[in-house]
Amino acid sequence: MDPETMRARMTEDGYLFVPGFFEREDVVRARESVLLALRNEGALDPDHDWRKAVARPDLDMAFRPDLANGNPDVTSLLYSTRMMAFFGQLVEDKAMHYDYTWLRAMAPGRATEPHYDIVYMGRGTKRVYTAWVPMSDIPHGGGGLIVLENAHKLDELKATYGEMDVDVMCANKPGVRAMNDFGYHGYGALSNDPRSVAERFDRRWLAAEYQMGDLLTFSMFTLHASTDNETPFIRLSTDSRYQSANEPVDERWIGPNPIGHGARARRDLIC
Repeated sequence: MDPETMRARMTEDGYLFVPGFFEREDVVRARESVLLALRNEGALDPDHDWRKAVARPDLDMAFRPDLANGNPDVTSLLYSTRMMAFFGQLVEDKAMHYDYTWLRAMAPGRATEPHYDIVYMGRGTKRVYTAWVPMSDIPHGGGGLIVLENAHKLDELKATYGEMDVDVMCANKPGVRAMNDFGYHGYGALSNDPRSVAERFDRRWLAAEYQMGDLLTFSMFTLHASTDNETPFIRLSTDSRYQSANEPVDERWIGPNPIGHGARARRDLIC
């Protein structure tokens, strides 16, 4: 896909799906580095080959960025010269990436709730792109990522929920996140019910069967979630972020030890 077409598709659809972007063996190398760590901590079922990622019975696990940050195999996969060139074409400038990598190790029964990424990383430019990289072959029912069709064009949602910052709190209302009066669910999620979201906005959830090597990238205002993981396997994927090196950057996600969310990132308002 030529760069002009790529940018036009992103503007129109809010995402780009690029099957086979990565060499499969590079993804397998990163995957196995994560699985070795999970095996060593007892998260995998010892009655199965650890490479299959069969979860230990009753495992409760979802967000594991510790398995990606500082992992050279994951770093070399996500921040290669080829990846930076790809995102440079998308932003029409020299690209940079956040210094923090998100990794999800979704146990059976777990899902990710519908959300915009902007509510977690909106303090710099809004022209940031997420790269979602499956580190497993993910059939339907395996917990793959889903995208709400054309949700990046919902201006009212962008002007309300899309203005939320999960680290902005109501100083006069202890424990209350600013803008939660819009009724948002939990820690930045729009809802805990993807079906009701689709009905509310009269849009379809778009899904695919993913293979190791695929790349799905989307904008900060692309509403997305994942399906329930209905398999016995841990579903592995990474999220990494890219933008122009010449635009403002959200300070929570850059530097040798990004502060991320929490007390150091908190801003207080009178609500």
